[in-house]
Amino acid sequence: MPNFQRPYSWDSEQLEDFWNDVVLAHGDFFFGSTVTWVSAVRDLFNDTYSIIDGQQRLTTSAIFLSVIRDAFTKIAEDASEVRPDVAQAAKSQADATQKYLITTDDDGKAYAVLARSEPMFYEQIQNPNAIPSGSKWNGSAERIGAARFFFETRVLAELSSGGHDAQLERLKAIRANVLKARVIQVELASEEDGFLIFETLNTRGADLSLADLAKNLLIRGAATSVPDRDAIAMRWDRIVDRVQNGRLDSDVVDRFIWQSWNSRRDAVKAPELFKEIGKLVGSEPVKHIEYLEELETDSLVYQYLEDEDVRVQAKVSGVRNAMAVSQYVDSIRALAIFNVSVANSTAIAIARKYQETKIVSEAQLVEVMRLVESFHFQFTSLTNGGSTGGTRGRYNRFAVRLEKASTKTEVADAIRDFADKLRASLPARETAMKAFEQLFYAPNLQLTQAQKIRGRKIFISYVLMSFAKWKRLLPPGQSLSSWSIEHIKPQSLAADDPKDPTYSIGNLTLLTEALNSELGNADLQTKIKSLKKGSAYFDADLESWSGDGVLVPSDDQLAQRASALAAEALDSVWKL
Repeated sequence: MPNFQRPYSWDSEQLEDFWNDVVLAHGDFFFGSTVTWVSAVRDLFNDTYSIIDGQQRLTTSAIFLSVIRDAFTKIAEDASEVRPDVAQAAKSQADATQKYLITTDDDGKAYAVLARSEPMFYEQIQNPNAIPSGSKWNGSAERIGAARFFFETRVLAELSSGGHDAQLERLKAIRANVLKARVIQVELASEEDGFLIFETLNTRGADLSLADLAKNLLIRGAATSVPDRDAIAMRWDRIVDRVQNGRLDSDVVDRFIWQSWNSRRDAVKAPELFKEIGKLVGSEPVKHIEYLEELETDSLVYQYLEDEDVRVQAKVSGVRNAMAVSQYVDSIRALAIFNVSVANSTAIAIARKYQETKIVSEAQLVEVMRLVESFHFQFTSLTNGGSTGGTRGRYNRFAVRLEKASTKTEVADAIRDFADKLRASLPARETAMKAFEQLFYAPNLQLTQAQKIRGRKIFISYVLMSFAKWKRLLPPGQSLSSWSIEHIKPQSLAADDPKDPTYSIGNLTLLTEALNSELGNADLQTKIKSLKKGSAYFDADLESWSGDGVLVPSDDQLAQRASALAAEALDSVWKL
């Protein structure tokens, strides 16, 4: 696989087509064309071809054959005691299948028939006896693993009936269908032709993505020597691994490239972005490297966006690192909990400006992200306001203005105007108040999808902890995992209805995990001492109930506390 190739990207839809059209095919099947060039001439064996088009199909074929090989091996093991003849035949077929994955040259050296960059492809597909490298799977490796599981499931279903003889014949038949699939090989004259052809081809499985095209553009335009192109490819792969960071969405890298662009320059529509990147880098190798460096810089922050469990990094003397600022990280975590990504361009831009210049202070870094967090708490989490082109445009315009700012005054003016625009877009106070009062936590009830979003433990924990942080009872940067939600009025007294006041925000407080397990279903006066000691925030209503000797708060008292918390939320905690 040449260094500009895309990752393996077939999903269940393409795999299902492969299974139906190729594996279960009867008679000859045209598998399409492959486009290659000879990248290495070898005297003792076949030349090495680099693949321009066809890698998804060839990789999928190898994955399928590995499953067939292992199925033959399993039959050999199962039949070894009862049918030695079948066991020997199955072992012979497993060995024959393996030759399509790893073969031997005339010089006696073993060669992978298909050389991919993912270590797991060699270790689990081509040579399951290899010593594992322990390499972390990237997104491409995850999809290869998913494809193998897909075929394992289908092959096991094919072998679910019949004895060893029948199973052996069935495996030979479906293997033959794959090996009989006809391919036209188109051979190019040079690697340079390969770069150009790659940009114009669509593979059988999916169109080339923005990330595929950008990678090809940078490798082709930034260098001419093989070592330099390999170096750029490795840098690109590090960006991809960083950006994916456990995300399996097929378009995650495309979204990153788009949001990185929007954090620096006027926004363009996603389908037009590759053309704009081409204009930016032109024909100058140095411009290609500069754009690669932009992506590397922005990926260092982007990797932590949309992560509900993001952690604060240690501060290093003399290094300005946004991820080491607890309040900035808290806001990033909050946006992930809200499932908000529309503000990513602003999150990247303010972190970059803070890290690369001295004209953005730490207080301003925190202020910008706190504005975004407070806006989306009210606009998105409470009132379900959808992100529109206008919302995205607001973040893009602020990011671009910040990027162009060269003085502290320009930064301060941009932040002030940004805050004004967010305030002007807030939902009506009455609407936000009502929505806050309806927050609830009912962990033991069956909920609708909409209710699950509003009543998630991590979201309600975030809400309750935010009050404590605002009162400075807890430091910023706290992880939510060590805290638990306590129902003041025991859940055992509630009806099986999430609208029961027992589940409402007015009946909830946040405790340390250890303390919550000790309190059980005790009445309020029994809990008071522990609540005062271990709750994140002992508010005025809880103090009043304590003094009045309330054992179990009434529905009216719970509603009153919910209303008081809502007012405090909008007037203080999430005030813009």
